[in-house]
Parts: sequence; structure tokens; C-alpha cells
Amino acid sequence: MQKIFFKKNKIVEHSLFFAIFLIYLDSYQIFQIPFSWIGSSILLLVAFFLYFNEKISFSLAIVIVYLIAIIPTLVNFFYSEYDMRYLVLRIFSFSSFTFILYVLVNTSESKLILKSLKKVYYSVFIISIYTYFAQIFNLYEPQRNRPGTGILGFDVQTNFWIYSSHRMVGTFREPIFLVSILFPAFLVLHYTQKNSNIFYIISGVLFGLTKSELVLIFIIGTFVLDLILKETTIKNLYFVSIFFIAFSVSLIECELSPKNFECPQQESNQNQIINSGQDAADEIPDKNDSNINISNIIPENNLNNIEFQDRERSDILEFTYNYLPENIGFGFQNTNRIYTESLATPVLNEQYLVNRTQPKYLRTKYLSKSLGTGRYFLTYENVNLQNNFIFNLFSIGMSYVVFLFLVLIYCFNKSLEFGLKIAIILFVISLSSMEDLLPIFGLYLGLMFTMDRDENK
Repeated sequence: MQKIFFKKNKIVEHSLFFAIFLIYLDSYQIFQIPFSWIGSSILLLVAFFLYFNEKISFSLAIVIVYLIAIIPTLVNFFYSEYDMRYLVLRIFSFSSFTFILYVLVNTSESKLILKSLKKVYYSVFIISIYTYFAQIFNLYEPQRNRPGTGILGFDVQTNFWIYSSHRMVGTFREPIFLVSILFPAFLVLHYTQKNSNIFYIISGVLFGLTKSELVLIFIIGTFVLDLILKETTIKNLYFVSIFFIAFSVSLIECELSPKNFECPQQESNQNQIINSGQDAADEIPDKNDSNINISNIIPENNLNNIEFQDRERSDILEFTYNYLPENIGFGFQNTNRIYTESLATPVLNEQYLVNRTQPKYLRTKYLSKSLGTGRYFLTYENVNLQNNFIFNLFSIGMSYVVFLFLVLIYCFNKSLEFGLKIAIILFVISLSSMEDLLPIFGLYLGLMFTMDRDENK
């Protein structure tokens, strides 16, 4: 009997490792099916196994909460246009999140799950650090074959920065996706496990090399929380110190590896701009000259880059301010469409004169309705509202805020420490650029809730 129990645990452990590992392979797909979707499906199957194997009874309260959350999507099902495939995926994601969270809160296998999570975390770090240098020095890297997150469905993933420091993308499509998925995993392991110095050192390197502004907020928030809880140790200091060193160091790919095929190649001297009669300030260096230190061509903190990066955040804040009073829940299928329409309105207004004066032959030949200037793509293609909290706030409605508020009241009622730890992981997930409540988020939250139960044993 004991042998059967041990074998069953091994199967669960290996299945969990495989599922979480696939979820973290965000950059890859097979037969146009992302590995992360496959991993989420396997994780759901493991949750079903634990549910039936441990005879977990389902709560009527969970069913009611789930139905309240899904009602806006069901109501809008027959009254809006949407891509059925993505609607099914969003409903699957939310349903899996809810079920996995409930099972993880009630399972007795939390330590086994944490063990698998930690193994995957270390494995992903090893792969990430290899791919980081492989991209710089043109070493072998498996083909990153999943489309990027641009407006076009065939956008290439970005892993080359010519004028700024190379950024860690690991097995994810973008640095911010790495932060959104892996930082909650770090928090779970940080607050539920006794970790070695190596764990905190590699975590500092991993998140620091992403150069993400978002992770900077997370790091500061976590450090402040540890100070409040008086849990600051030498390990925490290792983590924060290594993070800021990795975050501030500049590793420019074309300086470290000038022969990289993505870098500008040296051309003949006649292509170099020589303006001896002008002031040095008026001289414009040739970007194709590999002898020039390209880090000096465009500063690291370029104002235009900052403005571009902040524009999406300001768009989200403006959308929230304008639409919050009328938010009754747009449904998972409508939120991105309504968000895009709100962004497209000023674009259409700006193009009014162009539309009125457009030559007839252009309308006949190109059928373009209006010339594609500025953010013209907003008039024909939906963009994602890449903020987890705002997306679910408008998809589910104001009841989503009520759910979160009740959860926090429950947690703080148990203890101040427990409430603060749950609050920090909810904060991190809410600021995630992954708008869906993913199954892996359900696993993270479930493990955090078992933290209090295991400490009381």
C-alpha cells in the first residue's frame, strides 16, 4: 500500500513539473498550439486528479462566485462580435483558475507541488541565462516560433536591442511576460520555503537582467513588506543587491559581439559622415559604422522611448477613468474591443480632414477609406488591455473588486502577516501584463493560502 502511495506521488510530482515547465515555455508552440496552453491543460488534469483522489467536496459558494463572474460574458454572448476561439480560451483560463485555486487551497499535497515548482524555477533560470548569452554571441538557441504580441498576428519576437542593454527574455516572448509569470513564483517560494543563498542570487540576476520597470516596483514592494514583517535577512539583502547590480549594468550586444549578424556591419570609409566644418554637436554619426560606440548614439534613457513605453499605461488609465462609471461588466469577449474603440476615436477625428479630401482614385484603387497615418491600426484591429486587474475589472464588473476586497478582509482577519503576504501576491498578479487569470495564477494563490495552514500544524 505504501509503495502504491509513493508511486502515485511520483506521478503527480513529475506531471506537475512537466505542466509548469510547459507553461513557462511561452515562446514556443507546436502545430500552432502554444506549449503554455498544453501545460495549462495538463495542470488542470492534475488538479482533477487531486480533487477526486482526495475526495475534495466542492463548495456552493465557489459555484455562486464563479457564476456571478461569468454572467457578463454569457449575457453578451449573443449580442457582440468576437473570435470564438479566443473566447473559449478565456473562459477555459478563468474556469481553470477558479478550479485549481479551490483544489490547491484544500489539497494535502502542497509540499509536493512546491517541490515541483522549485525544480522548474531553477530549470528555467538555467535555460534563461544560457539563452541570454546565446542571443548576444550567436550561440545555438531553439527556434522561438510563437508569434510576438504586436498588432499583427505574425510579429517576430523581440530579443535584440541595438542601442540599449540586452534584456533577459528567457523562455518568454517579452521581458515583462517573464516578470509577470515568474515573479509570483518567486514570492510563493520566498514566503513558503526555506531557500538557500543561491536561490536569492539567481533570482536577483534573473529579474535584474530583464531591465523591467514593473519588476522594480515589485522588488521595492517586497523588500518594504519584509521590513514591516521583520523578515529581512542576509538572503534578502543578497537578492536586492544582486538585482540592482544586474538592473543597472549595461551589456550592449553589438559592443560585446560586434560580429553578431544583427548588428550594423562596418562599411567603407566613404559611408562615414565627416563634417569638419560643423560644430561637434551638429555632427551625426553613421549608425552603420561598427567602430562607433553605439551606446553613445542614442542614450539609454531616451526621452522618446520613455514616452512610447508610458503611452500604453496612460491609455489604460484614461480608459479606466472614462469607462469606470458605466462598468457593469463587458464580458471577456468585449473588453479589448471597447478598449480599442476608445483609443481609435481620436485617431478617427484626426483623420477627418484626410477622409474628406482623399483623392477618388485612392479610394477606388486601395479601398482604404482613410490613409494609414499615425495609430491607424486602431481602426481595424483590436489591441489587448495588458493589465490583469483592469481587464478583469471591466470583463467581470465591479463585483470583481468586491471579491478581492472580501478575500483581503478574510486574510487580514486571520492575521496581519498572512493578510499582507496575500495582498502582495494579489498586487503582483493584478499588475501583470497577462490579462487573463491564468491557471498558473490559481496555483500560486492556492499555495499561498496553504502557507498559513501548514504553519499552524
